[in-house]
Amino acid sequence: MKNILKRAITLWFLIGFSFSVEAVVIRIISDTPVIIEFDSFGDTGAYEKITGIIEGEIDPNDRRHRDITDIELAPTTNGMVFYRAPFYILRPTDPRKANGRIFYAVGNRGAKRALQWLNDAQASNDPMEEGHFGHGFLMREGYTIVMNGYAGHVRGGPNILGAELPIATNPDGSTITGKVVTEMVPGKLDDTSIQLPYAANEVKKSNGVLTVREHGNGTGTSIKGWHYVDEWKIAISGPVKPGWIYEFVYTAKDPIVMGMGHAITRDFLSFLRHHKQDRFGNPGPLDDYDVIKAIYSWGRSNGGRTQRDFLRWGFNEDEQGRRVIDGMIPYGTGAAGHLWMNWRFAQPMASSRKHERHYAPEHEFPQTFPVLTDPLTGQIDGILRRCLKTNTCPKILHVDGANEYWNKLSSLNHTDAMGNDLDLETLAPNVRVYSIAATEHNTNYDQTMPETMRSCQQMTNPLYNGTVFRALLVKMDEWVTENKQPPASIVPSKQDGTLVPPEAVIYPKIPALNYDGWPSLPEFIYTSETMYRYGPLDFSNVPYKPVTDNEYVAQVSQVDADGNELAGVRLPGLIVPLGTHLGWSVMKDGSGFPDSCGQHGSFIPFAKTREERIAMGDPRPSLEERYGDEEAFAEKIESAANELMKQGFLLREDVERITRRARENGFDYWKVPLPK
Repeated sequence: MKNILKRAITLWFLIGFSFSVEAVVIRIISDTPVIIEFDSFGDTGAYEKITGIIEGEIDPNDRRHRDITDIELAPTTNGMVFYRAPFYILRPTDPRKANGRIFYAVGNRGAKRALQWLNDAQASNDPMEEGHFGHGFLMREGYTIVMNGYAGHVRGGPNILGAELPIATNPDGSTITGKVVTEMVPGKLDDTSIQLPYAANEVKKSNGVLTVREHGNGTGTSIKGWHYVDEWKIAISGPVKPGWIYEFVYTAKDPIVMGMGHAITRDFLSFLRHHKQDRFGNPGPLDDYDVIKAIYSWGRSNGGRTQRDFLRWGFNEDEQGRRVIDGMIPYGTGAAGHLWMNWRFAQPMASSRKHERHYAPEHEFPQTFPVLTDPLTGQIDGILRRCLKTNTCPKILHVDGANEYWNKLSSLNHTDAMGNDLDLETLAPNVRVYSIAATEHNTNYDQTMPETMRSCQQMTNPLYNGTVFRALLVKMDEWVTENKQPPASIVPSKQDGTLVPPEAVIYPKIPALNYDGWPSLPEFIYTSETMYRYGPLDFSNVPYKPVTDNEYVAQVSQVDADGNELAGVRLPGLIVPLGTHLGWSVMKDGSGFPDSCGQHGSFIPFAKTREERIAMGDPRPSLEERYGDEEAFAEKIESAANELMKQGFLLREDVERITRRARENGFDYWKVPLPK
């Protein structure tokens, strides 16, 4: 990477800087467009896939960049710091068919995931086949889909979007070193290597301590049986313990100035909106568009946290003081939803939750959009603090599921640190927060039935939320372009009794089950110890540890007699359930219990008949007792879907898909894929 940066900087120096300094994207290198056309694109017609490279620079002394960690230690040419990253664009071939809106799809660790959730498409990092575009929703709407690399830690791979960012050095040019912690949770006995996030400063046994523990917040036991494979990898003497946490602390070198990645996104989007060509006269990928009316961003999980982090550090203001993104839809972030990005030795790919990376930076104050005072640290901050000062805040529709409440403290998005309800729409009128009840983190549209996972006690949760994102994108566009207000925030509330401590959740007692057509399931066991809890961390030492025993108050939704959540946006499959849907799952005994099992949820099916459930000792009414027959079930599903559409959380086309699925498959609803 150092050589690539040096060659590019040298080229610019030889050419000379006689160009205007307004556009911080200096050069766009575009590949030949590839035409893609399927019937699902509707009247918009053919799309072009345009890939290429962004080359740009930032001024480390600009006030917008002073909060970038180690920016003052980055190499410069003519006082500027250089970056380079790939981009990926899907746009209508005919600019007249474009709707004038950019849909910025924030990558998830360099992967492209937006079409999966917005188009109900098959996963692909290079969508070219018909299945990769699903039912074509974004294309039928005429959106221009934009993606770019921004994280310097993304490992290279086919069609993965990373970034080339500078390495910080000491003022005298010497190498910076520092303690780094990384983890590995093996899935099988022979997972015996750990890839290091930064190169080891010295490849010798004295540079590193390896420990193993069963629980995220447990105490580790030292392991002597390990060795360096090279400066980027260690190997463990196997076999290992699947589900246990192997933590390695060592002295690393060459920290990347990772916080610069947000500047790449800011600069690229600003360029697409305001410029027809780069400094070298190369045409921009959207140079034939008359105008960009709005830019919306969407990202899930890591991509959702990237949006919040982007906003927190003030990058929604470009270098001319203009707003960059008009509307954000971050999903699956949890409270704070920070990215471990603007740090020395940052690890933006990490995700802090109950079991894995328990003490990784992510949930530290500020947890909320509005500016508040933290009673545990005395800090005054909010995710909107910087954009409020520059009048560059976007409109925000923030979405979390139940898994983020259990695994990432999501209740702190709409309460203060002590768990009291906030009047969000008064404190932050540009923000709505929606909790999608009883959903896990990872469900895809085409999951044919709940899955049995190697490390989880119960089957996974099949409730799918992509339908909601389509409706919210329509609401966002109406909000930005017509000032038509979106639905009010819908979240569990302490005031109405639906937001409670995990100790107060009242689940039914569900025995081990062996229902016809389903795998045998163990007894449902609940303990509030599954809940992820978090307090201020001491970041002065590695690994990071809590400063005190004080914790932020994390709460979850109360449940009904079936164990299904009462509060939030309740999907038709939850209003008219075929079983108990949980946003969380637990690991098996000896492999992490009672820690949460990844970001999975749980599904425990109902018996078909009263006789069957009584034989099993299941207290939950059977399908026969609830609905009578499959036709009545389908009618209830249709009614629930229509009501959700009236509330603004479903489109007519999705009501029709959901209803058709219920009528065609009846009680086997979760055993077949959602129709396109």
